[in-house]
Amino acid sequence: MAELSFCIVGHGALGTLFAARLASAGYAVQLVGRRREVVDLLNSQLITYEVDGVSDDVKIRSCLIEDVNPADIVVMFTKAQDMLAAAEAAYEQMPNAHYLTLQNGLGHGQSLASLVGEASVSYGVTMVPADLREPGNVETHGPARTWIGSMLDAGAEMTEAICIALNVSGFLVDHVDDPEVRVWNKAGFNVSMNGLCALCDGSPGLLHSYPDGQLFAHEIADEVIALADAEGVVIDAEAVHALIDNACVNHTYHKPSMVQDLERNVLTEIEALNGYIISRAKQIGLPVPKTEMIYRLIKIRERAPAFWAERR
Repeated sequence: MAELSFCIVGHGALGTLFAARLASAGYAVQLVGRRREVVDLLNSQLITYEVDGVSDDVKIRSCLIEDVNPADIVVMFTKAQDMLAAAEAAYEQMPNAHYLTLQNGLGHGQSLASLVGEASVSYGVTMVPADLREPGNVETHGPARTWIGSMLDAGAEMTEAICIALNVSGFLVDHVDDPEVRVWNKAGFNVSMNGLCALCDGSPGLLHSYPDGQLFAHEIADEVIALADAEGVVIDAEAVHALIDNACVNHTYHKPSMVQDLERNVLTEIEALNGYIISRAKQIGLPVPKTEMIYRLIKIRERAPAFWAERR
């Protein structure tokens, strides 16, 4: 297979990091955003990325989706709530591309497949931490794996090519036959950690330094695991708890995306995480009180900037 070209949709922390490392490895990369001023800024400078304290720079073309050049692979790194609209816009420009989503939450692979077709979709999860210092400047730290699988066997060859490209670019990526298990494992992790860290204005390291915080995360994870078990969904409970412990030990100062969202006064992905679990649990009458408490508090916290703005 000829060398792949990539279109990364979303210039947040992960989108910027994946684009930068792919471009540094020699792959043709475009970084797509929806704000003209950010696109212009990125085109006026080099992208800076730092991996475990070692910094590097690379030039990447940034553009709006309507200005994109055709690419072999479209990688969705938008917020969960923006994914379908962004995918529809990308599909209009690149109907023959193969699509990959590594976004937080459940059901994204299936939603993408309903738009572009199952044979053209790869999906999975990444544990890579990324912190966006400012547009075009991102850092990551600590060991982290990514798992990707194809929706159908027809997409397996392209999925393998994507995995090879990402490994060449410095990521630790496994091509798996069970991406849905990995998605549920990561969802259990995200539901347990993201909202909790956001409400504490903290990080996995903060939860680790105050043991009740790490214990609370494990208790939330148990609710997600109980839901998966009740619905017959395959989930690796031991792996979910191991992901929590690994993040608490190795990603000490990483700010989860939900923390970064609240710092920027934008809506979080709470609906695609805790909200999704709550909805499924209600359908079968399963109580998930800790998951629901985090959800309700985050929904209130999201409204705080508008509330205080009314006072001015």
